[in-house]
Amino acid sequence: MLRCATNRKHILTIDSVDFPKHTHTIQSISNDVERYWGKEVTLSGWIDKKPKKISKNIAFATLRDFEGNFTQIVTTDPEFASKLRSSQVEDCVSIKGIIENRPSRNETDGIRWDLKIQDYTLLNSSDILASQLESLKSSPNSFPQQHRYLQLRLPFFQNALKSRAKASQIIRDNLNSLSFTEVETPLLFKSTPEGAREFLVPTRKESSFYALPQSPQQYKQLLMASGVKNYFQIAKCFRDEDLRADRQPEFTQVDLEMSFANAQDVQKIVESSVKKVWKEVGTEEIVTINKKGDIVNGDFIHLSYNEVLSRYGIDKPDLRSTVEIQDLSDFAKAIEDDKFPVFEVCVLKNAFEQNSKPKLPKSLFDSNEYRNRKPIIVPIKAESDINDWYTKMSSIANIHDLEGLQQKLNLQVGDIIAGSTRSRLTYENPTPLGRFRQLSISEFPDKWKRSNNKFIGAWIEEFPLFNPSEESTSVKTQYPIYDYEKLESTHHPFTMVNPEDYEFLETDPLKAKGEHYDLVLNGVELGGGSRRVHDVEIQRYIFTEILKISKPDELFGHLLKALSLGCPPHAGFAIGFDRLCAMLIESPSIRDVIAFPKTQNGVDPVVESPSDVSNEVLEQYHISKLK
Repeated sequence: MLRCATNRKHILTIDSVDFPKHTHTIQSISNDVERYWGKEVTLSGWIDKKPKKISKNIAFATLRDFEGNFTQIVTTDPEFASKLRSSQVEDCVSIKGIIENRPSRNETDGIRWDLKIQDYTLLNSSDILASQLESLKSSPNSFPQQHRYLQLRLPFFQNALKSRAKASQIIRDNLNSLSFTEVETPLLFKSTPEGAREFLVPTRKESSFYALPQSPQQYKQLLMASGVKNYFQIAKCFRDEDLRADRQPEFTQVDLEMSFANAQDVQKIVESSVKKVWKEVGTEEIVTINKKGDIVNGDFIHLSYNEVLSRYGIDKPDLRSTVEIQDLSDFAKAIEDDKFPVFEVCVLKNAFEQNSKPKLPKSLFDSNEYRNRKPIIVPIKAESDINDWYTKMSSIANIHDLEGLQQKLNLQVGDIIAGSTRSRLTYENPTPLGRFRQLSISEFPDKWKRSNNKFIGAWIEEFPLFNPSEESTSVKTQYPIYDYEKLESTHHPFTMVNPEDYEFLETDPLKAKGEHYDLVLNGVELGGGSRRVHDVEIQRYIFTEILKISKPDELFGHLLKALSLGCPPHAGFAIGFDRLCAMLIESPSIRDVIAFPKTQNGVDPVVESPSDVSNEVLEQYHISKLK
């Protein structure tokens, strides 16, 4: 016999090595419990709650099995009662016993049952830490992350991992049935400018580095040139950027590409896959809206970039809310009308109770919640505010049709009105009122709802192909300042121009729209894609003449050569798989659906990575530490 490593008095026998296997799960018994009355079964799992003593001979505890289900285990035997009382939370056990009926407390409880212990085997003991963490089960996100494996035992996280696995399988099966070929692309790539910072991997050849791919974008375009008709993979991607709840340095995307295909072909595939996942894994199906704003089933609505920026102030609108932004240019003239000619407002109807001290949501008025500039916000607390709210916006607009304006808005006591200006083709995203709308939805989750549907999807299209580089923000006006001589790709430099705007590539690139499309769900960008540039001369022109990339052949020569050798037209998409899974389980954080996520500092506290490397090892890679 072996004594366990802790100070506990349990003696582990050969049974803990050649252990008794479970014959059932808790769920399988609960599904048909009357069949098991008086039957002998063996269950495996963990002690979930500290055992309780009734008397010297009677004790009970809660067992949690590997499926995350619970049942009560009881004993009236002095030997087993002693073992049970001395057990610890998260002890791993195997218990053989008899299924007994436990009287229900009321009619709604249904049939309840206990497992009366006949044999108790300690498979592995847990130390006192697990007992100390027991109180955190009611607030699982408070778990110390270095003990993630204990947190993952909880039913919520077990369900999260299972939902993720099921979603992955459904997508894979669906794409396989549609004649897609799953192809793995390399993780050791080369450094190319695609937006975010890359993770570099040194080699033992001096000044030679790999880069981990931000996406398989260039490889999948090379696959299209290779004659692969329809490609997909569930791919690991890497970006060295600041982290938050919906961002990790390594993440997963469902990556797909189709040759001899356009945007509509790709959207059809993506929409069918996402709807299938929601139907089979989620709690309800995804719906959409029509042009009137009514909830409908069917294909997702298609909205243009300019439309959603003017109506919702952001390119990923949450369509569950009916709140919209109104352009008041017909009634007022923006003061700075050379660059920001549009005067607009957003009205929250009946936002607060009409009393002498109304409770107003703090975040709406907090300047720190707004990226560049905060809109002017006026709560209508009294009748007098209805008649003079506009005077508080005199710094941004001059009203020339006050009667028409008041009639259009029809403000009432209890409303909140926010006003701001923007350019006609805005690069602020979100706009000041777009951010105001976001905060309003967060502050008032149950107001202005279009319906009780939890998931509303839409396609956002007709994005600008390029945008000016944002250089700084004016301290005086808080307006963002752009360098219109330095252009950037709105999506990525491989996006095809809209054929109708082809001439703008040479005459005015900022007017050119791209064939880029995003799938937006509840204000979250679930994924994005585009038709790609397959003509080598167009791609080279974009690199050199518009984006001013020096030496493009050194960076993208492999792609340019492939495009020049009969590469077919192609289009693709990438679904943010972590985000999709988080939304499926209705969690705000992708960390909940990743087994071992990094912290906001990019650290894995379980294995303590990243870690220091000795100078001896670094020297092999021609790297030295800074002193």
